[in-house]
Amino acid sequence: MFNWLIKGSQLAHNKMKHFGSHSNRMTYSIANWLILGSLWFLTFALEGTPAFAQSPKRISGKSPMKVIRAGTPQGQAGMKAAPDLIIRDELFVDPDSNNVIDGNERSSIKFRIENIGQGDAKNVKVLVTLKNKQVRGLEFPDSKIIGTIKATEIKEVVIPLYGTFDLSNGIAEFKIEVQEELGFDAYPLEMKIETHPFQPPNIVIADAVFSTEKGGQVRLNTPIQLKILVQNTGKGLAKSIMLNCLLPDANCLPLGESDKFTVERMNPGESREFDYSFIANRRYTGKNIPVRLSLTESYGKYAHDTVVSIGLDQTVVAKNKVVIASIQAPELIISKASLTSDVDKNIPEYPEKDSPKFALLIGNEDYSRYQQGLNTEVNVQYAQNDAQVFRDYLVKSLGYKESNVYLLLDATTGEMNQKIDLISKRVNKSGTDAKLLFYYAGHGLPDEASRIPYLIPVDVTGTNISQGIRLSDIYRKFGESGGRVSIFLDACFTGGARGSGLLAARSVKIKPSEEILNGKMVVFTASSGEQSALPYQKEKHGLFTYYILKKIQQTKGYMTFGDLAIYLQKTVSTASLEINQKEQDPEVLTSTDVSDTWKNWKLK
Repeated sequence: MFNWLIKGSQLAHNKMKHFGSHSNRMTYSIANWLILGSLWFLTFALEGTPAFAQSPKRISGKSPMKVIRAGTPQGQAGMKAAPDLIIRDELFVDPDSNNVIDGNERSSIKFRIENIGQGDAKNVKVLVTLKNKQVRGLEFPDSKIIGTIKATEIKEVVIPLYGTFDLSNGIAEFKIEVQEELGFDAYPLEMKIETHPFQPPNIVIADAVFSTEKGGQVRLNTPIQLKILVQNTGKGLAKSIMLNCLLPDANCLPLGESDKFTVERMNPGESREFDYSFIANRRYTGKNIPVRLSLTESYGKYAHDTVVSIGLDQTVVAKNKVVIASIQAPELIISKASLTSDVDKNIPEYPEKDSPKFALLIGNEDYSRYQQGLNTEVNVQYAQNDAQVFRDYLVKSLGYKESNVYLLLDATTGEMNQKIDLISKRVNKSGTDAKLLFYYAGHGLPDEASRIPYLIPVDVTGTNISQGIRLSDIYRKFGESGGRVSIFLDACFTGGARGSGLLAARSVKIKPSEEILNGKMVVFTASSGEQSALPYQKEKHGLFTYYILKKIQQTKGYMTFGDLAIYLQKTVSTASLEINQKEQDPEVLTSTDVSDTWKNWKLK
């Protein structure tokens, strides 16, 4: 542009030489400046602000010179390194340890935010939402400011929860998002916590019996003992219980150190005995001695006073023969875990723990609980037990640290995605020697048009499987982690299941497309082609999972992947025909990188 202005000026100057007079030269000088001004304005309109009007920063290198104009937004151009946030170590903190948010109870969700990237995360904040709005009476903050999280820094976050007196019965599905100023957000965390409505206590005098030292008739000027039984006959916990024994007048005197008794807490059905002694002197003129037993508790409305009395000259037993019985409390139904399978017991112990081992186990069993209109037949029998016991073998027998093993039961889409992302990053940060094991028991379905197979979270319907987890995405993420990956899928992808398929109306099973494996990966599948993954009713496990655990139990984990593959292909195929009268033939898939070496991999 500057050369253009010079040429314009020279042209005007040459023309000016043809004018002789001063006035003519002045006239053409004005014309010259008008030409230059017009050229300058035209250049500005076509190219932007002239270069000499700014202070550009020049970046030189092998490529042609670039000019970054001052004042132009640079976005991430000036960023030296990006942050990478993950949510980890999530925990529900419950004061009464029943893992439920109860009415009128304060609890909390704790987790850590770790920046595993190389740049600082700026203006980080946490957003908390409740996905299912039908749960009422739950209070929590919807946001929390965290601030800056430097590279490699970890910050702990506590989200307080309060179940009010109006809390409804259900499952609270929390979605926790961690957002960063420039969009470097963590993958959202989802947590499901049961909610129970407020259950009041009921504090009563269950029984009260008078006695004397040696028994016989009650007389004035003789000590009288009163044994009192206080009981919580309600369904809720009682706190700060106080019993106050009140005598009728000044001629009746307590003999003990106090006429007040306190109990910090009483569980439903729990009872406590108290001994109270008093005496009526000879000035007492009444025929009976009434004792008012006053009860209070922390709420101020769930305790009931009682008056008991003893008549003078009434015959009573000796104090060492008093027996009182509590009131029958409401029956509390407690479900006790049943360990009926032989693989659930006698799990081999291996004390050594290997740091670079990670595992994610998912047991999706109860689909009917999260989807309206589904009956329990669509549930995947024993999927939760499969995942839980498999986890026990990893920690107890195969050298996995508990902190490196993630277990999800009845997982939603958000929960599955968050943990898949988290464990992929942890493996990637641990180097090429890291090992990753992924186990899934639950529904799998292929898309009817593309035949792409999906893992189905409990909140995804069979008619909307695109909201599920693509199997190819799992393979890709785990393959890119850089570690040695082993995957066990006790699920079929044809529309069938252990009981009834999630798409019961589908009359033709669909053979899923084959997915490409990358990295160092081996995949064990429960069945082949259009076969179903079936249960082992007697052992309360999936048939495929039962024999995996059985082999680990028998060998204490000292075996190769090749040994396991031969064992599963033989035993599962035979047992399925014998037990379920259906074919089920496990398969092994491998990536090209390990096609010649996977058989020599060791499980432990």
